[in-house]
Amino acid sequence: MAKILIVEDDRKIATALAVRLKAEGFEVEIAMDAAMGITFARRTQPDLIILDISMPAGDGFIVAERLRTIVQTMSIPFIFLTASKQPGLRERAQDVGAVDFLEKPYDAAKLVATVKKALSAVPAAA
Repeated sequence: MAKILIVEDDRKIATALAVRLKAEGFEVEIAMDAAMGITFARRTQPDLIILDISMPAGDGFIVAERLRTIVQTMSIPFIFLTASKQPGLRERAQDVGAVDFLEKPYDAAKLVATVKKALSAVPAAA
């Protein structure tokens, strides 16, 4: 069972994501801000991270950049999920290594398909 870390400061969105992903058979953990996201990623080493951009204690780009410098987390794929319509976010997400970029409100079926696609591209752990 793949383990997914959701880093999202909106409790309702985080819960909805978790419920949907658990229904698909994934193990899910939630971090409510950037600092917790980095800590949880180091501790649990998830198979995938779903990462909001605008959060307390640092934005999603800071989290992604920080995780890329930590040996235990540098190869974990991540998907950005954001409500921000700021120009250039998709390109910046690609620049920091995101495997995908989804906008809120998100389509649940597309989200699940994106998660499965990202996980299928990751080599199985030994």
